[in-house]
Amino acid sequence: MEIAGARLLKPHLSPGQLSVGVSIDISHTAPTPPGALVTTQATYKGTDGKLFLFEVVAMDAGGQVGKGVHKRAIVDRERLESSARKRLETQDTALI
Repeated sequence: MEIAGARLLKPHLSPGQLSVGVSIDISHTAPTPPGALVTTQATYKGTDGKLFLFEVVAMDAGGQVGKGVHKRAIVDRERLESSARKRLETQDTALI
C-alpha cells in the first residue's frame, strides 16, 4: 500500500528528492489465502500540512482485503541520508 502511494508521487519529485512514508493506518477487512495475488491502489486525497494524504486499498480475486490512510512526505535525499548516518554515528556502541 505504501508503494502505491510512492508511485503516485514519483512523477512529481524533483532531482535529488524522494518520498518517504510517514504513517499508515490500515484495517485488514478480510483474509486472503497464502499465495494469492494481492494488488493495491492508492488515491490522492490532498495534503495535511506538508504531508501528502492517500486512501489505500488492497484487493485479491475475492475483493477487498484491506483499506486505510497513508501519509507521505517529499524530502531531500542527501539530507535524509546524512541525518540517518549521523543518528547511527551517535549511538552508544557499547549497546551493540
